[in-house]
Amino acid sequence: MRIIVVGGGKVGTALCRSLVEEKHDVILIEAKEFVLKRVTKLYDIMGIVGNGANFKILEQADIQNCDIFVAITDKDEVNMISAVLAKKMGAKETIVRVRNPEYSNAYFKDKNFLGFSMVVNPELLTARYIANTVDFPNALSVEHFANGRVMLMEFKIVDGSKLSQMSMVQFRKKFGNIVICAIERDGHLIIPNGDASIQAGDKIFVTGSRVEMILFHSFVKSKVVKNMMVIGAGRIAYYLLNILRNTNIKVKLIEVDEKNAEYFSQEFPDVHVVHGDGTAKNVLLEESVASFDAVTTLTGVDEENIITSMYLESLGIVKNITKVNRTSLLEIIDTKQFSSIVIPKRIAVDHMMHFIRGRFNAKDSNLEAMHHIANDRIETLQFEIKENSKIAGKSLASLKFKRDILIVAIIRNGKTIYPSGDDVISVGDKLVVVTLLKNITRVSDLLAR
Repeated sequence: MRIIVVGGGKVGTALCRSLVEEKHDVILIEAKEFVLKRVTKLYDIMGIVGNGANFKILEQADIQNCDIFVAITDKDEVNMISAVLAKKMGAKETIVRVRNPEYSNAYFKDKNFLGFSMVVNPELLTARYIANTVDFPNALSVEHFANGRVMLMEFKIVDGSKLSQMSMVQFRKKFGNIVICAIERDGHLIIPNGDASIQAGDKIFVTGSRVEMILFHSFVKSKVVKNMMVIGAGRIAYYLLNILRNTNIKVKLIEVDEKNAEYFSQEFPDVHVVHGDGTAKNVLLEESVASFDAVTTLTGVDEENIITSMYLESLGIVKNITKVNRTSLLEIIDTKQFSSIVIPKRIAVDHMMHFIRGRFNAKDSNLEAMHHIANDRIETLQFEIKENSKIAGKSLASLKFKRDILIVAIIRNGKTIYPSGDDVISVGDKLVVVTLLKNITRVSDLLAR
């Protein structure tokens, strides 16, 4: 598809990378020439220096032949104006990044009076991700599929765990329809067969129905987050506190900027707001950080978040959530030290790629959902089987799939099936697939040649 991206910042660069990997025709519009040169050279795409809200610039980008127009500059108003203009000039679909909480009202979200195909708010998506993680404090990450019917959680196996040394056969006998779809061991990922076993130090990726996964989560370790400390009062914190208003979790917020701290104390009267440097050891000790069930570090400086979280780990904080924007930092630190790492740009790009892949509409399937886990090394996909699909009417045992592919669930008529080789795939089924392979866009890509 022909896709025009306006804005070459962190999210724009990551999106261009994903689009190029999936062989889309990409044009980047960026006001700063040095940024444009860096991104276009990195991914070998076309680039135009200029303002994405400029009529002549959009004409130069051949906007009338654009399938999807994505406006993700750091200015909400520029994004909205450029998307409205692009739609008027012939773009088929428009995706807009809107970050300001003032624009999260009903006119933008529900009534969508400007007619955008999708509105993306990375901070809101990240806040929801954190809230989801807090709901399941023993899990390192949590994903949902099939409208919440299927869940995928990541767990760390510690010394003395009841799961340690358990084989896949023993696991399946004990937990029924819950499936271990991947194991990370010593930095390497495997999709396990029946002979594999769980070892201390492993990270396991487990999937099942919501009810069964809630029970499994409690089996791993019965723990509930009753109080939480938030360090840094930015946009993510704003959205997160709004979400937590509807829970019984008591929240303490530490913010170094006095004016910002005062604003949050007025906006959230039920939250204990402290004016201080939440990355300073003495402040954390004064505020009894070790007594909190969960701490999330959300300052605007990645290095401060990482160093603070290392200290929190040393104190034994059970649920330690760290925001990181620069993924290059993850390559030089030991991520095993952290309970959970959240990357807003990755969450936003996954959200947009879900939409773009859906519009791509492969001939034999509709890729409805896609998530990256394990630092982008595992893809979890959800397909809908159409009438002309090559695998419709065939049993799983009769199909030869590529290596490193696992069919973890079939959703049929709203019910979840955890398949065996005898299960037959039907038209209308939704398949949930876990794979170590990249750029799977259609069901036929799963099959060995």
